[in-house]
Amino acid sequence: MQQSSRARRSRPAARAGGGISFLGSSFLGAAFLASFALGACQKEAEKEPTKPAAAAPATSTGDKAKAAAAKPASPKPALKKLVWDDPKQWKKVPPSSSMRVASYQIPPVAGDKEIAELNVFVLGGDVESNIQRWIDEFSKFDPKTLSRTDRVVNDMTEAVVEIPNGTFSGGMGSDSASENFGLLGGIVVTPEDAKYFFKLTGPAATIKSAREPFYALLDSVRLEGGTAAPASAKTIKTVGGAASSAAPAGAPAEKAAQPPAPTPAKH
Repeated sequence: MQQSSRARRSRPAARAGGGISFLGSSFLGAAFLASFALGACQKEAEKEPTKPAAAAPATSTGDKAKAAAAKPASPKPALKKLVWDDPKQWKKVPPSSSMRVASYQIPPVAGDKEIAELNVFVLGGDVESNIQRWIDEFSKFDPKTLSRTDRVVNDMTEAVVEIPNGTFSGGMGSDSASENFGLLGGIVVTPEDAKYFFKLTGPAATIKSAREPFYALLDSVRLEGGTAAPASAKTIKTVGGAASSAAPAGAPAEKAAQPPAPTPAKH
């Protein structure tokens, strides 16, 4: 009887122990389900990663410079050419050098055997340096006969030099020399600072006869599309040369002021 009673008291303990085991297994199952659900969510998150916001492209001074260089620059307007009227007495011929813009032949006067030549160039450099270069190509001439004139025609400046008679070395690249030669040289500076060189050399008598048409040519200069204005020709200053030869045709040179004559003393 005592053993039965102990057995009966031990059964509820066994059921109670079995209840605790069942709750433990339920708890583990719930934890497993929660872990499984969390893992599934993490996999879904891995499948659709968050895309980072697109960063604005960085710009630097170098990038701006490259962008500006990539744009085509606006073409600069072409310089207007200088034009003039050809003297009727002269013959225009094809230039013998690519450096020459135009060339003319002036027929010799009686007593001269060689023709005179006018060649036109577009060159750079200082005006006075080029005038001096032309003078240095001559020797054996009377310095008093050399004249240097500054003019203005059609709002353009002109620098003119004359040597009536001397020995001409032949110019750049020439080894020959010619006696009794003269020079009429003019440099026209356009408003755009282009410099046109008009160089006329030849026998002295022919150069003297070509002086009037030479100045008429200089009086007719204008930019392409413009109008000749010979009436605007004005001599600013003339240095050297005889009064009859130094003053350009149609534009008398300004004379230097002369001191007043002294008043005779009374005795």
